[in-house]
Amino acid sequence: MFSKRSIIWLGLLAAALSTLVISTQVDGPPRTNEDRVRALSQDFACPTCDGQSVAESNAVVAQEIRRDIRRQVDEGQTDAEITDALVSAYDESIDLRPRSGGVVGLIWIVPVVVMVFGFAALASVFRRWRDTAVQTASDDDVELVESLRRERAGDGSS
Repeated sequence: MFSKRSIIWLGLLAAALSTLVISTQVDGPPRTNEDRVRALSQDFACPTCDGQSVAESNAVVAQEIRRDIRRQVDEGQTDAEITDALVSAYDESIDLRPRSGGVVGLIWIVPVVVMVFGFAALASVFRRWRDTAVQTASDDDVELVESLRRERAGDGSS
């Protein structure tokens, strides 16, 4: 029913899809307030440090942000409320998590779409190459080759 090549491609597709599904699974929400504080502080960039999160930085402002996060968690605020408060206090660039809408959404979606279309184009090209008709020699070509072989055979035996 399926060729060996089709089964291999289906297996690779299944492996890729299962890898994508598994990689998007979240371990679950943090269990304690300290876990929440640690997780939230990893989601925000230190305003004075290049390339460090609030959790990694020892800068004074990062320590203040961690204390502020801890206070808000202890007060029972949600992660979204804490995020909104920090973004309004500093600006959008503090949030390390990508937004899912607008231009940022396009930045995440466009490479995936391009990759899918690229694989589809490659598959189409490979299918065309495989399905191209194999040219066979005409009767005149076969007769010409046979006559040349006979001539060479005659030359070599003299």
